[in-house]
Amino acid sequence: MRIKDCELREVISCDKSDNIVSVAKKLKQEKERHIIVTEKNKPVGIISTTDVNNRVVAENKNPQKTTANEIMTSPIMTQDIDEQLAKAYFEMLKSNVFSCPVTQKGKLVGALDLKTAMNHLIKNKFKK
Repeated sequence: MRIKDCELREVISCDKSDNIVSVAKKLKQEKERHIIVTEKNKPVGIISTTDVNNRVVAENKNPQKTTANEIMTSPIMTQDIDEQLAKAYFEMLKSNVFSCPVTQKGKLVGALDLKTAMNHLIKNKFKK
């Protein structure tokens, strides 16, 4: 069973050159706490609302002039869509990651979360 057999979550993303105001607006609009930072549609980092607060607001940086690249957490764990689901699930558990960007030929296609992976593995284990 592979990751592509699961339903992936849609991911919100921004380019690494986007300023923090546009990043914060996307997070607010989508009611999300994390955004994937991309370069040429390849995931290169992640920004949380806490990162915006701690790395921009608390440090008194200008959010118009600060880019996603400057505050993102990088590198991040990604999984290829053709990867074995069980392997991805255990790697996520081991790394204490609850959601992971999924790529196909290096390009971002969605996200896999632990709950979806676990439910899919259990459902298919007991399928008759």
